[in-house]
Amino acid sequence: METLDKKDLERFKRIITEKHSALCEELRYREQSSIKENQRETGAELSSYANHPAEAASDYANLTMNLNLAERDSKYLVQLADALDRIEQGTYGICVVCRKLIPMVRLEAVPTATKCIECKHEVKKREQEEAKR
Repeated sequence: METLDKKDLERFKRIITEKHSALCEELRYREQSSIKENQRETGAELSSYANHPAEAASDYANLTMNLNLAERDSKYLVQLADALDRIEQGTYGICVVCRKLIPMVRLEAVPTATKCIECKHEVKKREQEEAKR
Protein backbone atom coordinates (compact mmCIF):
# COMPACT_ATOMS: atom_id res chain seq x y z
CA MET A 1 0.00 0.00 0.00
CA GLU A 2 1.30 3.41 -0.97
CA THR A 3 1.73 6.02 1.77
CA LEU A 4 2.78 9.65 2.03
CA ASP A 5 6.47 10.31 2.40
CA LYS A 6 7.95 11.31 5.75
CA LYS A 7 8.41 14.95 4.74
CA ASP A 8 4.72 15.31 3.80
CA LEU A 9 3.60 13.54 6.96
CA GLU A 10 5.67 15.93 9.09
CA ARG A 11 4.21 18.91 7.23
CA PHE A 12 0.64 17.72 7.79
CA LYS A 13 1.40 16.88 11.40
CA ARG A 14 2.59 20.47 11.91
CA ILE A 15 -0.47 21.91 10.11
CA ILE A 16 -2.92 19.78 12.09
CA THR A 17 -1.16 20.44 15.40
CA GLU A 18 -1.26 24.19 14.74
CA LYS A 19 -4.98 24.03 13.89
CA HIS A 20 -5.63 21.98 17.03
CA SER A 21 -3.70 24.43 19.23
CA ALA A 22 -5.39 27.47 17.67
CA LEU A 23 -8.85 25.97 18.16
CA CYS A 24 -8.09 25.05 21.78
CA GLU A 25 -6.90 28.61 22.38
CA GLU A 26 -10.05 30.02 20.76
CA LEU A 27 -12.24 27.76 22.90
CA ARG A 28 -10.41 28.86 26.06
CA TYR A 29 -10.87 32.51 25.06
CA ARG A 30 -14.59 31.99 24.38
CA GLU A 31 -15.02 30.21 27.69
CA GLN A 32 -13.24 33.00 29.60
CA SER A 33 -15.27 35.65 27.78
CA SER A 34 -18.46 33.78 28.60
CA ILE A 35 -17.50 33.53 32.26
CA LYS A 36 -16.70 37.25 32.41
CA GLU A 37 -19.96 38.13 30.65
CA ASN A 38 -21.91 35.90 33.05
CA GLN A 39 -20.22 37.50 36.07
CA ARG A 40 -20.94 40.97 34.71
CA GLU A 41 -24.60 40.11 34.13
CA THR A 42 -25.13 38.52 37.54
CA GLY A 43 -23.32 41.36 39.31
CA ALA A 44 -25.15 44.13 37.49
CA GLU A 45 -28.45 45.57 38.62
CA LEU A 46 -31.45 44.52 36.61
CA SER A 47 -32.31 47.08 33.98
CA SER A 48 -35.84 48.03 33.11
CA TYR A 49 -35.46 45.80 30.02
CA ALA A 50 -34.22 42.73 31.89
CA ASN A 51 -37.50 40.89 31.46
CA HIS A 52 -38.31 42.22 28.01
CA PRO A 53 -39.28 39.46 25.54
CA ALA A 54 -36.99 40.85 22.83
CA GLU A 55 -34.01 40.71 25.16
CA ALA A 56 -34.88 37.17 26.22
CA ALA A 57 -35.16 36.15 22.56
CA SER A 58 -31.80 37.74 21.80
CA ASP A 59 -30.21 35.96 24.77
CA TYR A 60 -31.70 32.66 23.60
CA ALA A 61 -30.44 33.22 20.04
CA ASN A 62 -26.94 33.97 21.36
CA LEU A 63 -26.99 30.90 23.58
CA THR A 64 -28.14 28.69 20.70
CA MET A 65 -25.45 30.08 18.41
CA ASN A 66 -22.75 29.55 21.04
CA LEU A 67 -23.89 25.99 21.67
CA ASN A 68 -23.85 25.25 17.93
CA LEU A 69 -20.36 26.71 17.61
CA ALA A 70 -19.14 24.70 20.57
CA GLU A 71 -20.59 21.49 19.11
CA ARG A 72 -19.02 22.15 15.71
CA ASP A 73 -15.66 22.99 17.28
CA SER A 74 -15.75 19.89 19.48
CA LYS A 75 -16.35 17.68 16.45
CA TYR A 76 -13.49 19.38 14.61
CA LEU A 77 -11.15 18.85 17.58
CA VAL A 78 -11.96 15.13 17.47
CA GLN A 79 -11.29 15.07 13.71
CA LEU A 80 -7.94 16.79 14.22
CA ALA A 81 -6.97 14.36 17.00
CA ASP A 82 -8.01 11.43 14.79
CA ALA A 83 -5.86 12.79 11.94
CA LEU A 84 -2.87 13.00 14.28
CA ASP A 85 -3.52 9.40 15.35
CA ARG A 86 -3.61 8.31 11.69
CA ILE A 87 -0.25 10.02 11.13
CA GLU A 88 1.22 8.09 14.06
CA GLN A 89 -0.31 4.81 12.83
CA GLY A 90 0.92 5.35 9.28
CA THR A 91 -2.56 5.45 7.76
CA TYR A 92 -2.88 9.21 7.22
CA GLY A 93 -3.73 10.17 3.66
CA ILE A 94 -5.15 6.76 2.78
CA CYS A 95 -8.84 6.63 1.82
CA VAL A 96 -10.80 4.49 4.29
CA VAL A 97 -13.07 3.27 1.47
CA CYS A 98 -10.85 2.44 -1.53
CA ARG A 99 -7.51 2.32 0.37
CA LYS A 100 -5.82 4.56 -2.26
CA LEU A 101 -3.83 7.69 -1.49
CA ILE A 102 -5.94 10.79 -1.03
CA PRO A 103 -4.62 13.46 -3.44
CA MET A 104 -2.42 16.11 -1.85
CA VAL A 105 -4.71 18.87 -3.11
CA ARG A 106 -7.56 17.37 -1.07
CA LEU A 107 -5.43 16.93 2.06
CA GLU A 108 -4.18 20.49 1.77
CA ALA A 109 -7.77 21.75 1.53
CA VAL A 110 -9.12 19.36 4.20
CA PRO A 111 -6.28 18.02 6.38
CA THR A 112 -8.75 15.85 8.32
CA ALA A 113 -10.05 14.10 5.18
CA THR A 114 -10.50 10.33 5.48
CA LYS A 115 -11.86 9.75 1.97
CA CYS A 116 -10.76 10.69 -1.52
CA ILE A 117 -13.13 12.93 -3.48
CA GLU A 118 -14.62 10.07 -5.50
CA CYS A 119 -15.40 7.96 -2.43
CA LYS A 120 -16.68 10.99 -0.52
CA HIS A 121 -19.13 11.74 -3.37
CA GLU A 122 -20.25 8.09 -3.53
CA VAL A 123 -20.86 7.92 0.23
CA LYS A 124 -22.72 11.23 0.16
CA LYS A 125 -24.82 10.07 -2.81
CA ARG A 126 -25.76 6.84 -0.98
CA GLU A 127 -26.66 8.77 2.17
CA GLN A 128 -28.93 11.09 0.18
CA GLU A 129 -30.63 8.16 -1.54
CA GLU A 130 -31.21 6.43 1.80
CA ALA A 131 -32.59 9.64 3.28
CA LYS A 132 -35.18 9.81 0.49
CA ARG A 133 -36.53 6.36 1.37
